[in-house]
Amino acid sequence: MNRIMPRARRSRFLAAALCLLHGFSWSCTFPTTTGPGAPGSRQVSSLPDFSLTTLTGDTVSSQDFDQKILVVNFWATWCTPCVYEIPHLNDLYRDFRSKGVEILGISMDSGDPEEVRRFIQRHRMRYPVVVGAGSMGDDFGGVRAIPTTFIVDQQGEIVKRYDGFRPSYMKDTRRTIEELLG
Repeated sequence: MNRIMPRARRSRFLAAALCLLHGFSWSCTFPTTTGPGAPGSRQVSSLPDFSLTTLTGDTVSSQDFDQKILVVNFWATWCTPCVYEIPHLNDLYRDFRSKGVEILGISMDSGDPEEVRRFIQRHRMRYPVVVGAGSMGDDFGGVRAIPTTFIVDQQGEIVKRYDGFRPSYMKDTRRTIEELLG
């Protein structure tokens, strides 16, 4: 039976198809002017100084990670590829935390903190999450897309940067952490 798809159903279908297509691009465009060539952007080779707040009101600063390997992940609740990355980051956190490796999620959402809290619970994010200011991406040399992930060694030097998400990034992240641990 050949029926014409009703307009509302067709709109939902097109929206879903666009979301899937966007998800396959593996990164979300960050809606600011960060990145190379943006005003104030620069190359950053070491962990910038920061002091950010968790959703429970605790303060997390860059000094908390002295002599530790740190994986910094910029993400947002509206970023589909960020959701794909969460289980991998949870695994890294579980496997390496006892060895001096920390994972820090930096939410770049500008909306309601309660929405971020619900997202963290719904996706069972096990690693610490802080709320980042819009300029936080600039402090890391310009974040052009999210997710963007940095690996920082025990001396505070940024040794890897991953723009967007690819499944291969997680294997490379694990390998890099193992190499840094010796």
